[in-house]
Amino acid sequence: MSEMSEMNEYFSIGETFKPFAWKANFDMDFSSECLYCDSSVSGLQGYVVEDAKGGSQRIAICPACQRVNARY
Repeated sequence: MSEMSEMNEYFSIGETFKPFAWKANFDMDFSSECLYCDSSVSGLQGYVVEDAKGGSQRIAICPACQRVNARY
């Protein structure tokens, strides 16, 4: 199994993102609203996360509830 597919299985849509467990770098802002909370936050934030083996993935999270809304 490749590193990317292992990481794809790790990040599920709707799970709470734990940035301390991964090397995460801010990537971009999205104008989409969160699927899970009614926060007044105007958009999602995209991060590139990297695992210990160097595999990376881009995910969009809600800055209010910290839940993964998308992988892109």
